[in-house]
Amino acid sequence: MSFLKRAISAITLLALIFLLFILGGYPLAGVLLLISCIGFWELSKAFACKGVAPGAERVPLPAKKKIDYLDVIGLLTVVVYYVIMVFMKEPIYLFMVVVCFVIAILFVYVFSFPKVTIDRIAAVAFSFVYCPVMLSFIYLTRASEPYGKYLIWLILIGSWGCDTFAYLFGSAFGKKKIFPVLSPNKSLAGCIGGLLSSGVIGGVYAYFYVMPGLRKMGNDKPYFYLTLAAICLVSGLIGMLGDLVASGIKRNKGFKDYAKLIPGHGGIMDRFDSMISTAPAVYVLSLLLILNNF
Repeated sequence: MSFLKRAISAITLLALIFLLFILGGYPLAGVLLLISCIGFWELSKAFACKGVAPGAERVPLPAKKKIDYLDVIGLLTVVVYYVIMVFMKEPIYLFMVVVCFVIAILFVYVFSFPKVTIDRIAAVAFSFVYCPVMLSFIYLTRASEPYGKYLIWLILIGSWGCDTFAYLFGSAFGKKKIFPVLSPNKSLAGCIGGLLSSGVIGGVYAYFYVMPGLRKMGNDKPYFYLTLAAICLVSGLIGMLGDLVASGIKRNKGFKDYAKLIPGHGGIMDRFDSMISTAPAVYVLSLLLILNNF
């Protein structure tokens, strides 16, 4: 039953992501805003745990009954950040939002000292940057003209595509474990298989779908598929890093899942952990290798 639940959730999520990636614009931004707020809340709640020693038995994630000032400031800033990103379209304003957020939480720290600790300030700052800001690169990638409608799919290939094939290769050939304490199920064969598969899928996607589309736009780039394959491979590696970071936080704090929002998968941070890291990687690599050169 748990496998069926997990499969239904995965298919539903994949269908929703396909629809949002195709639509882009306001629908994509709106759902990303919702996901970012939930992800920020999950991380904030996770860092409030006391933590356990490595190897100790995991404990349930305690409910956070009260929203404090830092949570309110964080959630409001996420909303402001997304509104400015969608309607003002100027990166300098996004930078200003982040700076104002840091100043605001530092004010809370100073005027609430010693009730609010610097660890709590650092946790809230990390939660804001790690989930909402990094997820926003999904929207920024989709909004990149003229190739955004093609580049957006590299995020999915580099995250969930890599995850899927890493699981398949790991299940079949994964005898050597490379992170036995941090992530016992991660194997060398799974990591290599996932990375190579994401590169191959990216190349095939580019050759059979992107390049014909570019020819219609008057841009015939004969080796463009190699560039996209490389972006998928590198972003897959960074997506694995994001997956391991999210796992490390859970192990440090002693709980299994960030939430029970998605049946069979956990919370936003459990399901989107690799995509959080993959999105900025795809955007930056696309900016360096494609948008500024073609």
